[in-house]
Amino acid sequence: MGVLVAGALVSGCSSAGGDGPATTAPTPARLRSDTEPLQRRFPELGPLSGATWVGAVLGGGPGDARAAVPGPTDVRVDGFAGIEPATLAAITGSGSGGGSWQPGPLGCPGLPDVLERELGDGRQATWLHSEDYDRSVTHGRYTGSFFFDRERSRVFFCTVNPEAHGG
Repeated sequence: MGVLVAGALVSGCSSAGGDGPATTAPTPARLRSDTEPLQRRFPELGPLSGATWVGAVLGGGPGDARAAVPGPTDVRVDGFAGIEPATLAAITGSGSGGGSWQPGPLGCPGLPDVLERELGDGRQATWLHSEDYDRSVTHGRYTGSFFFDRERSRVFFCTVNPEAHGG
């Protein structure tokens, strides 16, 4: 399934020329703004707008032996998008005490530089995070964290191998 996700989210693989075995070039981080792939993977977030995200194949860089090993490809999908205020309030429990939501910094280490630049001062925002909410979205089938900025009505996501829902 990871290979299908990789094909849908990422492009940029190449083969080495000559007689040697094919190799996979590292996938450069390329900013995307389309919301349809995100909405199929995270329908719990409702309609999204103003998306800025990156899908990148993990591994495959210089000296990374994973590129030569056949099998599923892991894809990291990180980014942020606008979320409707009513949906944000419903998710984060606005007016209901917030449940297990904790304010704090954005907890997505190792973001691609191109995404860090787009995030700008957003890294300094107070983000709400809930491990319970993460589990309700991922259902334990993939790694993912979701952070919400109530002030700017947006969500930040950092995931590996998020599954598409529906067709």
